[in-house]
Amino acid sequence: MELATQLERLLTVLEPRAALIQRFVDGGYKANWLCYVKSHPVEHSVELNRDLLARLTALPGDLWLDVGGTESKTEGVPED
Repeated sequence: MELATQLERLLTVLEPRAALIQRFVDGGYKANWLCYVKSHPVEHSVELNRDLLARLTALPGDLWLDVGGTESKTEGVPED
């Protein structure tokens, strides 16, 4: 499932509770959006459109992307 789709679903739940989340942050709690993305070398990149980013920035927390991949088939193979 695409990262954008997952974030949109989560925002649908959290946006109505924005004031409550802000009170927690004001009370000393920390907030962030930690997203792990794993991709194979031939897959497409992650896309987050401006509307989604605007929704994210309306809530407390920074966006953290932990991007990882899998080994390519040629990794570790000596070059000619």
